[in-house]
Amino acid sequence: MRVRFASGIFLCALFFWGVLGAQVLDEEEGGRKQSSIPKAVDFSKVFEKETMTREEFEVWKREREARLRERLSQVEALECAVDPDTYIVGPGDIFSFNIWGALEEQVPLIVSPEGKLLVPSVGEIDVDRRPLSEVQALVLEKASSYYEKSRVTLTLEALRFFRVHVVGEVEYPGTYVAQAVDRVSSMIAEAGGVTEWAWKRGIELRHPDGRIDFFDLAAFEQEGNLEQDLFVNGGSVVYVPPIGLGKSLVKVEGDLESAGVYQIFRDETLLAFLQRIRVLERNTDLSKIAVIRREDASEGQGTDCILPFADADSLGVDCPLQDGDRVVLPSKYVYVKGSVQHPGAYPYVLNLTAKDYAGMAGGDYRSGGIKGVKVYHARTKKTEKGPNILVEPGDVVHLNPGWNERFRNYIQFIPVITSLILAAEAAGLLGN
Repeated sequence: MRVRFASGIFLCALFFWGVLGAQVLDEEEGGRKQSSIPKAVDFSKVFEKETMTREEFEVWKREREARLRERLSQVEALECAVDPDTYIVGPGDIFSFNIWGALEEQVPLIVSPEGKLLVPSVGEIDVDRRPLSEVQALVLEKASSYYEKSRVTLTLEALRFFRVHVVGEVEYPGTYVAQAVDRVSSMIAEAGGVTEWAWKRGIELRHPDGRIDFFDLAAFEQEGNLEQDLFVNGGSVVYVPPIGLGKSLVKVEGDLESAGVYQIFRDETLLAFLQRIRVLERNTDLSKIAVIRREDASEGQGTDCILPFADADSLGVDCPLQDGDRVVLPSKYVYVKGSVQHPGAYPYVLNLTAKDYAGMAGGDYRSGGIKGVKVYHARTKKTEKGPNILVEPGDVVHLNPGWNERFRNYIQFIPVITSLILAAEAAGLLGN
């Protein structure tokens, strides 16, 4: 009797299993046809740190050498005419010594590795690390007594190549070939750009004579002032320092792509900081940007939340940041989880509701679970229930399972229970 009962339960379970299995296949087939459903955003690559193997490094090295040979064989691309007052002469520069008069002649001259220029009839002239205008004046002064009846000129024909060392917080530190018309920013770009721990405001250009000039890469990227972008020279060292952990730091939260620790200047305002790290977009809702500040515990005060762009009574857009502040940015995504086919992060779209995001993630409308969808608001920390709730950036949309999915989960246990009963009956554990 018990065996027949167990067999009946088993047959019923197989029947329901087949019906539900066919329904699942139909739903999966329908899901394939809905090609308009966007895929969730994959953040796995955001936190990856790419490492280069030895073989990849050798390939990259050969490609770099090929690009260098191609560059040396091409004509130099100049920004503008060389300024004789700022161009510094060095070994490898090619000049043309021109004699004008009854007998015209042009003599090519190359600055020797010792930094000397061998001028016909004049002899050696030390020109290393002198401005071009000074070299031209010096050569004409010494050659005038030897060419009294002719006019003499000195023309720069080709620029030299030399080596510059780029070190510190750059992707590929090393030695690079440059010219006297190359700037600090171009050398940093040649080294793969700065890393995420680089302090762009305090980049150093170290000269062979011991002098150090400072370059603000962040200001140059925003303002584009070429006067701030310094020229490099032979033997120069471009040093990109890391963020000073012992200095004033703030933490950016909310936006996964821009989250991290940043160093700030003294009295740097929130707006200037956001512009410097390039997180503002045209559709950024400034009213949702908050500064979380930990007040002095000795005065009995806790954490204070400042909304500089929303509250007229607060510090306003000139809110100066302080060491330890947390800048919370509005997220660009909405996160969908629960009983959906494609849980994950979806780009925020204005005026979309909970049922819209649940539908994009493959929620089941036929189960009735869409009516119980919940929205966890990131800004207000409150929870609302209903399919027509407006969703804001950073919110979490949670779709509860419907009755058919819950029934499907329950019925999955019937084959297991039936198998246990049959096994117990076969083992004689159940009495007559």
